[in-house]
Amino acid sequence: MEPNPPYPGSGTSELPSPEPPRRRDRARIPLLLGALLLLLLGGYAYATRGDSPRAAPSTTPEAAGSTLLPSGLPSDTASASPSPSAAPSSAKPSSKPTGGVPRNASGGRPDGSNTGVPKGTSLSDYHGPCTITKAGTTIDAKKISCDIVVRAADVTIKRSKINGVVLLDSDVPGSDRWSYTLADSEVDAGVQEHPAVSYGNMTVLRSNIYGGITSVQCGEKAITCTVEDSWLHGQQIKPGTDWHLGGFLSNGGHNIRIRHNTIVCDTPVTPDGQGCTGDLNLLGDFAVISDVVIDDNFLGANTGSSFCFYGGDAASKPFPHANKVVVTDNVFERGKNGKCADYGPVSSYNMDGPGNVWHNNKWSNGGNVTPTL
Repeated sequence: MEPNPPYPGSGTSELPSPEPPRRRDRARIPLLLGALLLLLLGGYAYATRGDSPRAAPSTTPEAAGSTLLPSGLPSDTASASPSPSAAPSSAKPSSKPTGGVPRNASGGRPDGSNTGVPKGTSLSDYHGPCTITKAGTTIDAKKISCDIVVRAADVTIKRSKINGVVLLDSDVPGSDRWSYTLADSEVDAGVQEHPAVSYGNMTVLRSNIYGGITSVQCGEKAITCTVEDSWLHGQQIKPGTDWHLGGFLSNGGHNIRIRHNTIVCDTPVTPDGQGCTGDLNLLGDFAVISDVVIDDNFLGANTGSSFCFYGGDAASKPFPHANKVVVTDNVFERGKNGKCADYGPVSSYNMDGPGNVWHNNKWSNGGNVTPTL
């Protein structure tokens, strides 16, 4: 196996080309017989996607103006799936942020004061199933101490605290008919090599999400993925591991809507040089990145990340060219070094890509942010 690329602060000035992403078991407690049968058949591997190491740094100029690129943009509402029966209704992103977030002292950006379980909510212990198989299930005002696995349509988790992950495995046959909404909730995934909330057919609203290697991850087989008005932060890494962390991750996919969130990978680099890829990472590892709207988000600074945003266009990836990636009205925090991350704010974004739009993305203290490949 190739050596793992170093991270900022690891003592190496240049990053080699990223190695292929690793796939990891999605099931925490896999069924032994089922796994053995799959192994004997040489079939489907029940696996997750880990995010890739970062691409090599490039100079990031502070340009004088932003650019509006060609028309043919994705609509605010995600496109319909190929099969009318395949797209779960609750997973369709809305054309505008749903419900909004109350304004607060931090300027209205999602944080601990306006995401998660609403103040005054009384939580009771959850004694229901941790694998949800009944369509239309609603879990409200509960303290949940297990991983929630969604295998049904129109599941809703609201006003709840989850000590564990929330997972819909979009690789499983039939998963295109499953969906869930996570609203006004807090997710603490703890220290584990899994995303806190994943892998698609999901709508995340006004939620406080931390722990795990990535706050929210959308898989390449997902029908839709919407994250709005939420706080993605506080990722965790086990000492001595080479986990790669991030705020939001897609290793390929479409119908992705990321609106009005605070997203930061704020974990410091470990003594052995491991840590954050970036805040918002679009990487063409398993499919083309396409039909993505990233609007009105705040991307936090961390010199332990290489770049704050990866735009899905990298020659080193199996699917190197993204399209219809619309990035508008986002704010990049300057941070200690004035660059948001160790090497700059943006990498792997092609302003000339088909349908790509980069418009009105600003530094937190003013001035336009210009992307680079």
